[in-house]
Amino acid sequence: MKKRTDFLLLLMMLSALSLTPSVVARDAIHVGCPLPLTTSYGENSLRGLTLAMEEINDQGGITLQGKKLPIRLDIVETNDLDPKVSQASVLDKVKSLIHDKHVDILIGGPARSETNLDLMDIIAENNVVHILSTGCYTPKWNMGKFASDPKKYRKSFRMSGDVAWYIKEVKDILAELKKQYGFSKMFILIQDIQMSRAAADIVKKLAQGDGWQIVGEEAVASGTTDFSEPLKKCKASGAQLLFLWTWSQTAQMFQQWRDMEIPALPLGFVEVAEDPQFWRKTRGKCAYSVICLSEAGVTISDVTPLSRNFYNAYLDRWSVAPRSTASAACYEALYLLKDAVERADSLEPDKLIPALEKTDLPVVRGRLRFDKNHQCVFGYDPKTTVLGNWAQWQEGQRVTIWPAAAKTGDLKMPPWLQWTWSKKDEKK
Repeated sequence: MKKRTDFLLLLMMLSALSLTPSVVARDAIHVGCPLPLTTSYGENSLRGLTLAMEEINDQGGITLQGKKLPIRLDIVETNDLDPKVSQASVLDKVKSLIHDKHVDILIGGPARSETNLDLMDIIAENNVVHILSTGCYTPKWNMGKFASDPKKYRKSFRMSGDVAWYIKEVKDILAELKKQYGFSKMFILIQDIQMSRAAADIVKKLAQGDGWQIVGEEAVASGTTDFSEPLKKCKASGAQLLFLWTWSQTAQMFQQWRDMEIPALPLGFVEVAEDPQFWRKTRGKCAYSVICLSEAGVTISDVTPLSRNFYNAYLDRWSVAPRSTASAACYEALYLLKDAVERADSLEPDKLIPALEKTDLPVVRGRLRFDKNHQCVFGYDPKTTVLGNWAQWQEGQRVTIWPAAAKTGDLKMPPWLQWTWSKKDEKK
């Protein structure tokens, strides 16, 4: 009798071990979120994730095998954008979410590109899916590492942007400025770091290929607060466009640009100028500058029926408008999770991955789909792709001027640019 009882107990234990996490009794779906919380990337991500979690949970949560389950976020501070923090320590924190916290899925960061490239190998070795929705814009992620072995890296998906797409947007915007206003001379002003130099070189080659003349180039050291010398060179060069690639002390640059009445329209990637409070911080001297906000929907718009709802809900929840850099992508990521889990009826990677690959979901930025390299598809049609967002600071607001499907206002020129003209005016 004792032997039979022991045998039955053994069978029960083996049966319990064979059950997948999706059918084991659980109280929630646990989402691990590795984020650089002390940066704008981390703050934007956490706010987007929190808003989506609260909305989904208020609606009953995610249905998994007939049971409604709430989402629980397990947040970890990665500090991965701090150059003093080692990559190994960041990866150890992600490993802890997987092995110690036993999260069901990873969503968010890290944000640093090189960290994510190494993280792809860790994800490949573990039974967890990673939906990257914060930072990591390098083409090496999708067109490099993922493409080198799609089977190995199939558990990695990226919802954040790809710098290759953003540079294409720059190319198209430059073509429009050339066509509409006759712009042909560009001055390049960047932060003196490898990423900015490399990206500016690509923009330079594309611009020259389209007939632009590069009339000056300056690389400014990080921490610079006086931009008067490079701005003087820009003014003397006859440039019509001042192309920028980010650094942190940009408020002073815009103030000096305005005070010196530099006759060149500022346009580019300026991380601090994304801030909805930037107008106040520059006392309005950022007016007319055009900046990449990366994500449609972080300014008031009707790209999809969800865009305005997201903007208003975010503003109501956090008392500030969405900033960009992961605000919308992280918000969308939890709705992606809900959609994929309910279609797969599982959290197991082997079932969840095919569901994610077949995603065709209306979201804030447009329509979410993934390409063969698990990169969300960017484009200009919100019915088939997600959209970027180029906005101009006008009268205290970020007004989207590109792409056309997200546009909420026309480009305006500074009043001291007396040389500006449109093709239409020339014909009159």
